[in-house]
Amino acid sequence: MDTNYWDRYYTGRSAPILPSQFAVFILGEYQPDTVLDIGCGSGRDSFWFAQQGIPTIGVDGSQAAVDMCNERANGTEHLKFVQADIAAPGLADRLLGETQGSTLIYARFFLHAINDDGQTAFLQQAVQILKTRGGILAVEYRTVRDQALAKATDDHYRRFIEPANLVAEAARMGLRCSYAVEGFGFAKYKSDDAYVARMIFEL
Repeated sequence: MDTNYWDRYYTGRSAPILPSQFAVFILGEYQPDTVLDIGCGSGRDSFWFAQQGIPTIGVDGSQAAVDMCNERANGTEHLKFVQADIAAPGLADRLLGETQGSTLIYARFFLHAINDDGQTAFLQQAVQILKTRGGILAVEYRTVRDQALAKATDDHYRRFIEPANLVAEAARMGLRCSYAVEGFGFAKYKSDDAYVARMIFEL
């Protein structure tokens, strides 16, 4: 991940007040003891999870994003932000030290912002955490069907994902896809109605 790019992107930005559709959907399906919001960015969904009374740790590779979130958090209960690269050695152990009970590993618009090696590292970290804590992995990402469509922010790096390939890689690590849906209308932003997939994985 190009952390310099994301540091520039998040400097001076503010988070949307409302949560994403995906965050609301997931809490309608599953009530965790802890949330790990991986690739939390502006903290939009991290803040909302914490406002529901769920201990939440937002994780992002961009120090600028984490600094922005910490400034906004300013003592908010149930909420902490940490800067870390998803492939950092020992990250799963570090996050296990921050969690208790059944854990929602939540990653909205994160998988398509990292490369193939990052995806593998992410899944490995998720497996280690879920083996210890239990819970689910919930992801939302742009699929290959979104590649040719108009983008509101066309300068972002995006890796368009074939859902079947993600399911296959997750399965090799012992993760079972228990829910999957894809289409338009899940993540609309201005003129950008992304074609996305939503998936829930369990051990």
